[in-house]
Amino acid sequence: MSILPKNVAQQVQELFAGMHEPVELVLVDDGGDSELLALMHEIADLSDHVTFQRAAAGQAEEFGLDKGLLPAIALGGPQGYSRARFLGAPAGHEFGVLIQDIVDLSQQRIELSDETKEYLEGLTQDVHLQVFTTPT
Repeated sequence: MSILPKNVAQQVQELFAGMHEPVELVLVDDGGDSELLALMHEIADLSDHVTFQRAAAGQAEEFGLDKGLLPAIALGGPQGYSRARFLGAPAGHEFGVLIQDIVDLSQQRIELSDETKEYLEGLTQDVHLQVFTTPT
């Protein structure tokens, strides 16, 4: 059973063609079969630059995740694991964000203005930023 429609899979494959470095997707969950597991496999199958592994809930902290907020997806790139995390299934708008994050991580690209980068470099304490999306 395919999760992604063929036209969406083709669009993702086209975006992945611009990848430079490998990216690893890590699904941390309680195990068992799920649509999210199938989706992660499908995404990884769309490019040789994308790999997938599954980690048990007991390994959540290794990936900077709260065990109580699973399932979650961590992204690993050329410089280690990104601090970006996806909690739950990346459906709707979140799917596009996940795909773009994979490409950006592969290209080691951060699209922020110079002013924003300068501001962030001046921070003296860690900042915990969460972005929530909901269907409208």
